[in-house]
Order: sequence, then structure tokens, then C-alpha cells
Amino acid sequence: MLFLLIEQKKCRRRKLWLLYLCAFLVTALWIFISLLRYPFDAKEAQVGYYMLILNFTLMNLIFLPVILAACASRVCDMETKGETDKMLFTMQSKSSLFHSKVLLNALCILLFSAAQTGILLLMGKLFHATQKVPAVLLLWFFFSTFVVSLVLYVIQQILSLLMKNQLMPLFIGLMGTFTGVFSAFFPNTILPYIVPWGYYFVFNPVSMMMHETTNEVSYFTVPLRFGWIGGFLLFGLLFYLIGLNCYLKKEV
Repeated sequence: MLFLLIEQKKCRRRKLWLLYLCAFLVTALWIFISLLRYPFDAKEAQVGYYMLILNFTLMNLIFLPVILAACASRVCDMETKGETDKMLFTMQSKSSLFHSKVLLNALCILLFSAAQTGILLLMGKLFHATQKVPAVLLLWFFFSTFVVSLVLYVIQQILSLLMKNQLMPLFIGLMGTFTGVFSAFFPNTILPYIVPWGYYFVFNPVSMMMHETTNEVSYFTVPLRFGWIGGFLLFGLLFYLIGLNCYLKKEV
């Protein structure tokens, strides 16, 4: 807890909270303005929460990988660019530094996921969605957003701590966005499952289908992928253990 407070003070001028706030505002305002221009009609209101969950998932797929890469770079640049490792490690261990950074961002991601779930529910009320609130799907949206974001952040933090040039982790995060969005165009292939940045879409509990004859769009739920989220957590744990081991062995 002490090292977490120290890390929070170190990041006080890093404006870490501002990056998460920007991600929240961009995704929320984008969908809010779209609904102001094209509000739910009577038929869409019956599946209003399904539409909102799908839209928020797609926004996260586009924006969050880059935001998480930027957050990791911001909290790690003091040690990498500032070359303060030797001084810091006379007062704390590498392991405590690594975990305090992860925990600080995990708390931010938790608040971000909760805020997104809350604004999604609020938008459903504001735009008069007549659908019954799908509590299980909203909880799944919150949980999957938190899990995927946390694993992606750990990946980016490891890259930021191991690489001297912070442009490389940011570039990887940007490419992650492109590969994640690209994989979403091939939902029935193996591609979305081998790209970690695409797992926002993999865990999306809602899908849509356009009928060719009528051009109408229908929304429906898909089975919650508990097995896949367990496998994704296992992948994240494995990457964390390997990355932590590499960081502990890194010379300073």
C-alpha cells in the first residue's frame, strides 16, 4: 500500500487520470451524439440496451488499446527516459515498483469500466429504451471490459519497462488497435482469438445481423464465453510471469 501511494504521488503530474477520462468522454460522447441525431425508433427501443452494449464494445475496440499503451508509457517514462532506476532500487525492489504501477492502473481501469457501464445504463433511460435492463449482460460487459483492459495494460507496461524507446510500445498499441478492428471483420475465423487486442469483440455478448431482403438489422445475444475468458486470463498470467521475470533480470 505504501508503494502504491508513492506511485500515485509520482504520477500526480503525469495526468494519468486525464487519459482514462478522455477515453471515457470520447466513447460516451460519440455514442450520445449519434443517439441525438438518430434516436431509437419503436423497434430499436425494444433492443436498445443490446445496441448500446454493441456500440460501446466497438468504441473500446477502437480507442482503448492506444489509451492503455499511452498510460503504460506515462507511468514508466520516469524509470526509462529519466534513468532513475539505480536511485529508486536503493529504496524499493523491482517487484514492488512493477506491481505498484499495475495496481494503480488496475484501479483506474476498474473505475473506467464501472463508469462506462453506468453511462450505458443511463443512456438507455435517457433515450427511452423499452427493453428490460439486461443485468447479466451489463455485468458481463463490465467484467470483460475490465479483464481485457487489464491484460492489455500489463502487456503494454512490460513492453514500456523493457524498451528504452517509448515510441515502440506506443506503436505496438496502435497496431493492436488496427489488428483488433481488422479481426472483428472475420468473426467466424480463428483471427479474433489469436489477437489479444480483439478480445473486446470476442467477449461481446451481443451480435447483429442484417437481413438482405428487407435491409433490417436484428440484434441478438450470444452465449457468454466463460471458457474463453478463463483462457484469456491464463494467457495474461503467463505473459505477466514471463514479463516480470525479464524485468527482474534487466540490468540497470
